Order: sequence, then structure tokens, then C-alpha cells
Amino acid sequence: MIVKVRIDDRLLHGQVAYSWKAKLSYDAIVIISEDVVNDEIRKMTIKMCCPTGIKLAIRNIENGIRLLNDERLKNLKVFVICADPKTVALLLEGITEKPVINLGGMQMKDNRKFFSKAVYLSDEDKLYLNKIVEMGYEIEIQEVPETVLTKYKNSITN
Repeated sequence: MIVKVRIDDRLLHGQVAYSWKAKLSYDAIVIISEDVVNDEIRKMTIKMCCPTGIKLAIRNIENGIRLLNDERLKNLKVFVICADPKTVALLLEGITEKPVINLGGMQMKDNRKFFSKAVYLSDEDKLYLNKIVEMGYEIEIQEVPETVLTKYKNSITN
């Protein structure tokens, strides 16, 4: 069962791994990234951040969809992490579950503007977030469980 899908452009790092582990009690982490799946150095770094005893899978979108729809994962609490809203929108088109989407960390870059604490969005990011909302998914904005949670049920218009 997918307990949460998180959008965080740093993917897995200590703050995310441990703060969300305490909140969600997940058994497995699935990273969905077209870039990381072929980058051995980034995969190694991500593996070092994974809490002991937690299963970790790093997949591209197609193989991530296949894995997340596998019946063997239904008995596990799975925390899914993607780097951007586009990846999440593509993922959601292929999975059967309807998890809550957590927008947690997107760093400032040239084409991104401040949206909320720890979240900077490009116009493309906003388009895909709107698409996710239109698909019927709830989006929460929360950096870590200890910070204030903001929920969006309608299109994000900022």
C-alpha cells in the first residue's frame, strides 16, 4: 500500500528518510526517477540515506508503475519519492492506488519562483500540479511532519 507520494527534488536525504519514517512507519521506499536509475553515484548516495531495515527500489517511471502495481507490495507500507510534479503525474496515470501527494521540497532554480516554504515552482511544475489535482488527487504541502500542513483540494493558482 502506498502511504504517501512525495515530491522532493533532492529525493532521499536524511531529513526526509527519518522524519517521515517516524510519521508513516513505512517498510519500503520507491524512488521514481528517469535520471537516477542510470546514475550509479546518485544511487549509491541514496542507498546510504535509506534507514536500516527498509527496502529500497530505484526505478524509472515505467518500471516504477509495474512495481507499485505488484500485488506483493500491497502488504508493505510504501513511501514513494519523485523529483518533480511531471514524474508524479505520469506515475499516477499508471497506478491503481490513490495516495495523498506531498509537495515537500523543490529548491530555487533559475526558472522557479517562491511558492511556499522550501518550495519553488516553475510554470511547468504548476501545470503538472494542476493536472494532478484535476485527476482527483489531494496535494499537501509540508516539508516534514513537524511543519504546518497546507492542503489543496482545488487547482493551485499561484
